[in-house]
Amino acid sequence: MSRSASAAAAMAVAALLHVAQDLAAQSAEDLAARCAAAGGDATMCAVGSGAGRDLAGYAGVLTGPGSTLSGQASTLGMRIGGAPRFGVSVRAAGVSVVVPDLTDAAGARTQSHFVPAADVTVALGVFEGLGVLPTVGGVLSLDVLASGGLAFFPAGQGFGGKLSTLSVGARVGLLRESFTLPAVTLSVARRFGGDVALGDVAAGDRAQVSTDPGITSLRATAGKDLFAFGLLAGVGWDDFSSETTLRATNGSGGFTQNTADVETSRRTYFAGISKQLGVLSWMSLEVGWVQGFEPVSGGASASPDPGGQVYGGLALVLRL
Repeated sequence: MSRSASAAAAMAVAALLHVAQDLAAQSAEDLAARCAAAGGDATMCAVGSGAGRDLAGYAGVLTGPGSTLSGQASTLGMRIGGAPRFGVSVRAAGVSVVVPDLTDAAGARTQSHFVPAADVTVALGVFEGLGVLPTVGGVLSLDVLASGGLAFFPAGQGFGGKLSTLSVGARVGLLRESFTLPAVTLSVARRFGGDVALGDVAAGDRAQVSTDPGITSLRATAGKDLFAFGLLAGVGWDDFSSETTLRATNGSGGFTQNTADVETSRRTYFAGISKQLGVLSWMSLEVGWVQGFEPVSGGASASPDPGGQVYGGLALVLRL
């Protein structure tokens, strides 16, 4: 394996290890308890800490829904002569975001908004993989990836506005698609973004929360070209580690403030269909379902429980 491929594999291993590193991280329930112990209103502590955790989850599904490279289950491989192949995906996605209304003292009201997002991913094949049988190849092939994305949270509706993210990752091929076999890949990506915020105590809200999520995403994907269309399906696991700051009313005209590194994780399932438009281009449509979070309870209420949620994305893919 080349030096660049070895470096990419080391990066992927480091990202995988991150999932187990944040041993000191707290749950959203821990943050709510700290907030209440510091004198904050228990209801607002619960709905605010739950909202912070949920915002990190929404950031994850908006900026990294479905497969790592839309509509492409196979790794890219190399050209004849050893030159790398590369792929570019331009994707639009969206999900319904359900958060508490932080002006409601009872913590019972919610607000729901459809939040759109867009991202661009560039992938580069750096190792062709091994051919173990005449129709079985691409074993341990390797791509490296980088992407940038934007999620457009509605400013003026309690949110802090759009979120931008950057991501780096790698895909390892277990099988490359052949006439008889599907493609099977494993991928890992680490995403970094800015703050996602909800509420404003200066404007009269009873709580405000901001979170700065870092997200590690694992994906296993299988797919096969069935002549006119390509089909793809996969399962994923996202780990969220978010520095979350929560301010909540103390019932006496003041506010408590607590900051903690909140960690959580959840799984997702997705499937897609792609259609080749030309020699080098594809259109890909993916839909998925992401596991919900348990509500955070406190005082007289709890954070919203939208359950599992459906998301979707449409992408144009170039593969050269």
